[in-house]
Amino acid sequence: MRITLISTATYPSDQGIRTISSVLKKAGHEVKIIFLAFTEDYTKSYPKQIFKQILNLSKDADLIGINSFASTAPRAIQVLNQLKKYLPNKPIVWGGIHATISPEQCINHCNIVCVGEAEETIIELAEAIEKNKPIDKISNLWIKNKKTNKIIKNPVRLLIDDLDSLPPVDYDIQDHYILDKNKIRKFTEYDLGGQIFFLTGRGCPYGCAYCSNDLFNKLYEGKRKKIVRWHSPDYIINEVINLKNKFKSLKYFDIRDDTFSMRSSEQIKDFCKQYKEKVNMRFKCLADPHTVTHEKIKALVDAGCTDIIIGIQGVERVNKDIYHRNQTDNQVIDAAKIINKYKDKLAIMYDVITTNPYEKPEDVINMIHLLQKLPKPYFLSVNNLVFFTSTPLYCKAKEEGIIKKEEDSAANLNYWDRAAHIKLKKKNMYLNLILNLMRGVATKNRYGLMPNTLINYLLKKEKIRRNLKNTTLTKSTLILVGFSDSIREKILKPTYRSLPLDFKAWYDKVRYRV
Repeated sequence: MRITLISTATYPSDQGIRTISSVLKKAGHEVKIIFLAFTEDYTKSYPKQIFKQILNLSKDADLIGINSFASTAPRAIQVLNQLKKYLPNKPIVWGGIHATISPEQCINHCNIVCVGEAEETIIELAEAIEKNKPIDKISNLWIKNKKTNKIIKNPVRLLIDDLDSLPPVDYDIQDHYILDKNKIRKFTEYDLGGQIFFLTGRGCPYGCAYCSNDLFNKLYEGKRKKIVRWHSPDYIINEVINLKNKFKSLKYFDIRDDTFSMRSSEQIKDFCKQYKEKVNMRFKCLADPHTVTHEKIKALVDAGCTDIIIGIQGVERVNKDIYHRNQTDNQVIDAAKIINKYKDKLAIMYDVITTNPYEKPEDVINMIHLLQKLPKPYFLSVNNLVFFTSTPLYCKAKEEGIIKKEEDSAANLNYWDRAAHIKLKKKNMYLNLILNLMRGVATKNRYGLMPNTLINYLLKKEKIRRNLKNTTLTKSTLILVGFSDSIREKILKPTYRSLPLDFKAWYDKVRYRV
């Protein structure tokens, strides 16, 4: 059976669709993947000229699958509309995280929607279509009858507990295609950018109010053995070795688990020992303050970890009362002290969320003071809040009138579009501008381009009171910030992505220390 899978992710690092492809291939199906990599300006739609190519690549398929995030859902709808118009008899299934958290929206645009993890569902669906059997009772699928518009909502099946039972992720790029400069072409090793994003587990126990994991955890209540599931160190190492041998241009692996440090010390030490002996290549990972220990960080650094991202997100009150994230400021400071011991070998990045209309002025001020307390140097990544559809925070904001129309959710904005987010949210504009301008390398004397003395001056009580009341200066500054962000997104990023891999690998090593 021939199957075409379409990824709407902005970067071709989509491990989810590659895993779906690998289980389909293992079951004997022919699969091609189209990566519709495109700008992170989510107000932009796909260029019309690519649809003819998508149709040509899909016309022989017996089944078509498409995925999306909330931010790329409008683009997925673009593609779906073309497929339904010109290939009306082809079965199409919409899956991925947006289909999981917003199936009510997706079923209006696609007659088959997959809710939740899809590895077993896609095999059952493909087999049913191949044998001309009914699909209306397949677990995880929502199905709309074309004639009556009646929707069948099947429950989710049990989660796969043993992730090692899944085949290796599909990196057979000879069957892959990518959108490049308004044209779809064959995927090449260069398109990996010298890196591979890699998930070593699934699930997150925290269920933060801004995140889809809260919905995912509720969806699978009673349908799982545990929330967090891991690949074994042996499985990870074998797959990483195969990828390293397959792609000679690889410079590093980027482990993208929500919190890799949640693994036990024994697992991390086992992974690190094997990685150092058998792989011996630079890697990155994510962690959270709760689970950082000397033992874990020492093992990771010794094995070749050169970059670590720590999620702070909000100050203690915001994390507890708004995000429902059980994390204290002291935990952040304690974790920072541990990680800072390895500052000569480890580039440290802290993630924070800003432009949250539920924050009080003192929350933003306290966040700035918390960042000033953290040992230097580090890189500060400031991400602006997006209300993702159906998350608890989205529902709260909609109920309370903060989201009056869908654009108010900021789902169509880039996380890093500082001016657009600050102007959209309107609240605490002056303070959110200061925090956004602190993005970049933090040293003893500066945060990004902002001298520490200037930050302290701008945070004087009278300055804050005056500028929160009168936003003229803030709005004027935002014009310059918006211009700067536009240059970064439209000129600098595309230029950087077109540079030789060796240069990008070198720059990636030093960028958080410059």
